[in-house]
Amino acid sequence: MKNFGRLASLFSLALMLEGMTSAPQVQAPRSFATSDVPGLFPSPGTETLPNGVVLASQGAQGTADTPIVSVNVFLPAGAAQQPVDRSGIAGLTAAVILGSRVDRDRTLSQVASDAGASLSYTIDPENTRFSIECKADDLPHLIAGLSSALKAPDASALPATRKVALQSAKDAISDPAMTVYAMIRQSEFAGTGYAKLDQGSPTALAAITSADVDSFAGQYRHGHGTVVAMTGDVTPADYDAIRNAFLGFAPDSAPRGAAPPKLRANELVAHRAVAAPWVAVGYSVPSQFSSDFPVMLVIEALLGRGGDVHSFSYGSDAQLPEGFVGGYYQYEAEPGMLIEFYNGADIFNELRTLNAGVSRLRSSTLPALLVSEAKLAAEGTFLTSVATLDDQSWLLGRSVLSPSGTAFENELPRKIAAVTPADIRRVAQKYLGTQLLALVSPNQVGP
Repeated sequence: MKNFGRLASLFSLALMLEGMTSAPQVQAPRSFATSDVPGLFPSPGTETLPNGVVLASQGAQGTADTPIVSVNVFLPAGAAQQPVDRSGIAGLTAAVILGSRVDRDRTLSQVASDAGASLSYTIDPENTRFSIECKADDLPHLIAGLSSALKAPDASALPATRKVALQSAKDAISDPAMTVYAMIRQSEFAGTGYAKLDQGSPTALAAITSADVDSFAGQYRHGHGTVVAMTGDVTPADYDAIRNAFLGFAPDSAPRGAAPPKLRANELVAHRAVAAPWVAVGYSVPSQFSSDFPVMLVIEALLGRGGDVHSFSYGSDAQLPEGFVGGYYQYEAEPGMLIEFYNGADIFNELRTLNAGVSRLRSSTLPALLVSEAKLAAEGTFLTSVATLDDQSWLLGRSVLSPSGTAFENELPRKIAAVTPADIRRVAQKYLGTQLLALVSPNQVGP
């Protein structure tokens, strides 16, 4: 599910889309039905600390002979919580924390590397998320180091991390896929901290001070909204170490970022010149915890994720538009975003094909067989995307944050299986009527 139409990190968006000129041909699985599976994931144990921090621990099959543990720490300070004039500070602060000295002269990243552990961060819309995967015996030391760095980010790490961040921001600006994505976000989330790409803008990054980093790091340390999800061979010592590391968080909630503007009419975002022609078509769609989310996942499969279901022609032998690159469903944002990417010489004809397909979704009741194939494609993506301990701890943490609690991870595939043709028409009518269109064109026209 971690890659269920989304990317593990927005830093990899351009890499995913770069060089692709047609839709991947993914055969929809036909040999299972998740609605018949009593429970895909083991029942987790949860504890809410006095300050509001939620700890969730879930065993995993196949770890008895491999004492590995995965931890995802969700902190309530994501891209949407950034000050509008400090875009990129969430990622920069997280990088400073990984670069902070916590063990003599060794940084937190070096401590993890010396232990053979994996340690990284991801900037989500509502959270900064730190991921650790290591041997069970090493977790207490690593979690203590993370706790120390969260409390006191090392100002000496700022220059080096800023240099890397500036390069990432410049690379994003020069990439056509990232440019059209940035245009959609800028329009959809104007006036909020999520309006800019997670890499931030070079101007904002250059102005960020160590005091700014300290201030933003303070937003991490709120009990309510913090979730620590553990999977694998979690020992009592591991659990106690995690519990002690987060008991000191303040028993309050982090301030929320500015709300995005209300839904607007169809809009064409300003034209920009880049090295290659690209178009992105964006829709405001349900976020992950909406009751309409399972239906939108099936619609996403119909619009290209399933590959073989011919969503644009509904049962004919027609293929997806030649210039279709791929779709991206950012369902952790509020509202969610579904974006379809196109490139090539005949973009506008392909957009007409997309609009015809969307029009059919909104006005027709699809054949039951086609809907069944799309549901199997969505269910199959769910099953195959939760493939590692890190995937499982991520999903567990997201489930804790959901209104359904930890039941979310087992309820979702059943809800996908229950989607009907009438549901698809209803949800398409509700969300796919307003379109944001972003264009970029080559710097030069002609030979």
